[in-house]
Amino acid sequence: MNAAITASELPDGWGLGLQPEAKQWNPATVEFIGEGCTTQGNRGQRFQVALFHAPVGDPVAFATKMGEFWESQGYSVSVVGGIDIDDEHTTDLRADRADGSLYAGVTAMTTHFYLSVYSECSTDPSLDKFAGPNGYRTFDEFDPNPYNPTNSPSVTPYPRE
Repeated sequence: MNAAITASELPDGWGLGLQPEAKQWNPATVEFIGEGCTTQGNRGQRFQVALFHAPVGDPVAFATKMGEFWESQGYSVSVVGGIDIDDEHTTDLRADRADGSLYAGVTAMTTHFYLSVYSECSTDPSLDKFAGPNGYRTFDEFDPNPYNPTNSPSVTPYPRE
């Protein structure tokens, strides 16, 4: 996601929503927890991040620039919702990695810009934990605020190869 933000040439202002109180993107502190997805048999999950930005300039040009970025990274880019649709000039693109392990989305319109990145769907139990910049931590459903825990949970570092 950080590389996509750099390519967007909009280094600041990306958040989890467009509202002024929306949490802003901070890669040094952000954590992810598995989101539901469909896989064969068991309950699948994947990591995902979706960020919003107030529109700056032409939305079609922004979407095109982001599509070119993903192509330069080896992704296959396709139009999923159309280009320059309706009064908001909505443009939706999807970028897929050849091995299917990651895909990204770009939506640009006159009301907002939206970037998203998704991992593959998996039943791996690590997706039941928060993944942060330094490792995993357990999701504590009994914490009053499990997404921003008050009990300072310990972090299990990522395996080193």
